[in-house]
Amino acid sequence: MNNKDFTIRKGRNYSVLSTRDYGEIVFGCPPGIVKEFIKQKRPLPSKYIFPLNTFHNGQNNFDFEFIFYSFLFTRAQGNMVSAYCRPEQEKRFRKILNETLFGPRFDQLLEAQNHKILNRKDFNEKDRRNFKILLQKGIAQNKKLFNLFESNLKIHASETSIRKIIKVFFDNKIIPKQKWLLKKNIASLSTKLTGNYIQCAQLRKEFELFLLATEEKRDEFISQTIKFYHIDKSGTVYIKAEQNKHKKLKIFQVKSWEFEVFEGKLKRSHININHKISTPVSKSKNFIQPFFGVTFLGVGSGFCQNTENSSIVIWSEGKGILVDVVNKSRSHAAKYGINDNDINYIFLTHVHSDHDSGILEKILNFDQTYIISTHIIYESFLRKASAITGMPIKTIQGYCVFIEVEPKKKLKVPGFKNTYFEFDYSLHSIPTGRFKIIYAKGKMQKSIAHSGDTKYDFLKINRWYSEGAFTKRRKEKILGFIWDSDLVIHDVGGGLLHTNYEALLNFPTPVKSKIILVHQNDKPIHNAELRFAVEGETIALLP
Repeated sequence: MNNKDFTIRKGRNYSVLSTRDYGEIVFGCPPGIVKEFIKQKRPLPSKYIFPLNTFHNGQNNFDFEFIFYSFLFTRAQGNMVSAYCRPEQEKRFRKILNETLFGPRFDQLLEAQNHKILNRKDFNEKDRRNFKILLQKGIAQNKKLFNLFESNLKIHASETSIRKIIKVFFDNKIIPKQKWLLKKNIASLSTKLTGNYIQCAQLRKEFELFLLATEEKRDEFISQTIKFYHIDKSGTVYIKAEQNKHKKLKIFQVKSWEFEVFEGKLKRSHININHKISTPVSKSKNFIQPFFGVTFLGVGSGFCQNTENSSIVIWSEGKGILVDVVNKSRSHAAKYGINDNDINYIFLTHVHSDHDSGILEKILNFDQTYIISTHIIYESFLRKASAITGMPIKTIQGYCVFIEVEPKKKLKVPGFKNTYFEFDYSLHSIPTGRFKIIYAKGKMQKSIAHSGDTKYDFLKINRWYSEGAFTKRRKEKILGFIWDSDLVIHDVGGGLLHTNYEALLNFPTPVKSKIILVHQNDKPIHNAELRFAVEGETIALLP
């Protein structure tokens, strides 16, 4: 074997070692790596070596999510991806996948939804611990309660009826056993617990429509797609040859970003993934914010090679609300003349990495980040961010200012005079938000809606309703909510989890004329009946 059998190809914060006997080995897994392989028309390699630190100069260089998704959804059945990492990195990665692939556990949903009770001033640490035990064992694991909820969905009971039935269960079966909680004299306790339970149980039923594994089998499911090999304390890991299992490579981690590759005693390669790939620098445009409108910073999905991931700025009263944050968002926005001072808030739709990776960069740059979302989505983000960075959740919270939104409640956005926010959960595999932003002053009212990642499919949604997945009112909300807005920004990612383009063609012409499509998986359809958003464009409803 000669040195030509070991060649190195450098990418943006990663390197690929191509070998004759061991296949392709990727060092690093930064955001966008899947797009780069798609763009190069190269198959995605199956071996990945994680650097010790996944951040450099305040930039997030860790995104194994989409590599995992690629093997899960696009590779031949039985093919596995190999990850070479420290044992603690495996634990952290499994936590990340629990949030992004499956969503929060039922007890985590309940804990987030009941945060107002959990954080009462008259609760001491023992009270909080007891309340968490109640949520986990007394409510989340209560099969009779969940079966009662499910059985009423199947007979298409009304929301009012279901609420009454679940409240009776709490009043008779759960609350009387909690003597310590009764002593707190919490006003409308059973009503609050009932409402929070129904919200979480409904989300759980919706996630089950895309279910890959039950809660108790999540780790087993992950292990069917990914095989972990541990780098030992000395920084060493071995990779066996693909044909001759007696041959092996020794990978030695010199520094966080540097590796040496040996075959026997012979040094074959030195890998340094801390390098930059030069890219053309675009000049910033002179940008004037519209009074009320939207700018598209990115319009694609995590698999779209031609565009940046979906991210937009909605402008109201000349101030910006950034919806999802792409990697290297600061430089990307600056390309269009938008700087951080123009952005007042971030709305986090959900915790898939093509939507949230840039938020971590802001946190790691110690920027105080104002995040609008629900407690369920926000707490999922905190768990994921902690697993990626290794930082405690409380440390991450120290750099975030959280602004809570809830379904069925209109929020006047802090710092705005006449701007309002309406939220609802979209239909997706994990907790995901959609919204309307409304500018209203006197008789003047304009609104922009964003669907979030969602599965809009009229026939499927009606079939799922007939099978008992949700109430009639929730079905109508899933099919409605956003369409009365002046501009509707809609997901068109297709596949199992997203909306297919064809599903939006049956709307009447006045509705279709308001729709603009984002989160596309490929180039826009030529002569399409619906309009695809263009990266960098601004639409002003009020100039």
